[in-house]
Amino acid sequence: MKRTLRKTCALIISMVMLLAIGGTVMADADMDGQDGVIGEFTSPDVATTQDKTVKIYKEITAFNPETCTVNAPAITFTYTITHDTTLAGADIWDASSHHDPAANVNAKTKEGVGTPTITGTAAGELALVPGTDTLDASVNGTANRFPLTIDFSGIDFTTAGTGAGVYRYQIDETTTETTKNASGIKEGEVANTLFIDVYVNGAGDVYGYVLFTNRTGAIDARTDDDAAAAASAGKTEGFVGSRDDGGTYGDPATDGSTADKYYTFNLEVEKEVVNDTYTQNNHHEFPFTITLANTTVTANVLPIMTVGQYATQTALTAGPIAGTWLPTIGHTGKITYVGIPTGTTVTIKETNDVTGVTYSSVSTGADTDAASLDIATGVDSNTATVNCGATALSAATENHTTTASKQVKFTNTLKQISPTGIIIRSAPYLLLFAVGAVLFILIRHGKKNEKAKEA
Repeated sequence: MKRTLRKTCALIISMVMLLAIGGTVMADADMDGQDGVIGEFTSPDVATTQDKTVKIYKEITAFNPETCTVNAPAITFTYTITHDTTLAGADIWDASSHHDPAANVNAKTKEGVGTPTITGTAAGELALVPGTDTLDASVNGTANRFPLTIDFSGIDFTTAGTGAGVYRYQIDETTTETTKNASGIKEGEVANTLFIDVYVNGAGDVYGYVLFTNRTGAIDARTDDDAAAAASAGKTEGFVGSRDDGGTYGDPATDGSTADKYYTFNLEVEKEVVNDTYTQNNHHEFPFTITLANTTVTANVLPIMTVGQYATQTALTAGPIAGTWLPTIGHTGKITYVGIPTGTTVTIKETNDVTGVTYSSVSTGADTDAASLDIATGVDSNTATVNCGATALSAATENHTTTASKQVKFTNTLKQISPTGIIIRSAPYLLLFAVGAVLFILIRHGKKNEKAKEA
């Protein structure tokens, strides 16, 4: 019995040790929240083995006058990871507090070896698809991060390299500013070239990563100030923006976001009918023509459309924002469009398709409202224009939604027609009545005169 118990305990201890070893070997290598450094010693001279894949991040800061979710535009960010001899020979000094006894350890970087890969949605690229990928947006800008995985698992540093050391690689985002602008994305101020140092021990295992922007690459922490060393090297979690430089997010003059930016606004079109109970009660849907134009943003986008009661519109599909929508909207009906890229001019008009009546049509809530116009059957109203965020790749100052003063509302007031022809039809009878009355008075007056003479 005791022998069996001892064997069972030994087995349990062995399993725990294996799990501990496995947990050490497979430690998650993820730059999120790590300030560009993975694998800092938890105690003097104690390193943790990392996985041979590491996640870094691509950030897009999305802006909208409301806090909302918008569809990402269609764009493919492309990436390469390479190495060359210029990356070797940079000095690295660590903090003495990481060792016992305290001492600053120095090493020079080695040129990276092998062929690592970088993958977002596919090898060498991060493709965003409108309708599949979304962005959280707000007036002050909301950071949206997408992972990029760098894989060193195919590299044996003891054979492809020279064993222990710090191997340096270069990572480039190669998407052009022109491509970004066509998707409505403004190029940020973050570096499009990063460097990653891979720390390898004597067994060829990776025990640390450092991601940074400073090509000179000297990292000096001899002052025991890791934060200062990180700032000097430009350590980062990826192609991500600074969030603490004192700027005011959403303010075009002092916007503090340094990542790539995506600017959008929203639009709501509403309908009201006055003095026409029949059309009101039946919520007759009037045809609208909404035309959008944007010469800068030409890649596919997909505003998020919400069609309320008493309105109809064919589902939107991803495509260039320039085009025409043809909704129909009845009394109290509305349609909302969220995530229209700034720089888009929207013109809106309606058509009276109710037989035999005329309405006075006018809009409110647009940048330039449709002036009042009497529209008979088959006639179009004047045009309302929305130019929210007139300049592409810049913040919109307001939306045309959420409040009555900013919703674009078309109001139709029924024009009552007078019973045309009543005077023509009644005039002969009125004239006969008048003549008869005059004759009656004259006759009575004559008879009174005759009686007076006889008397």
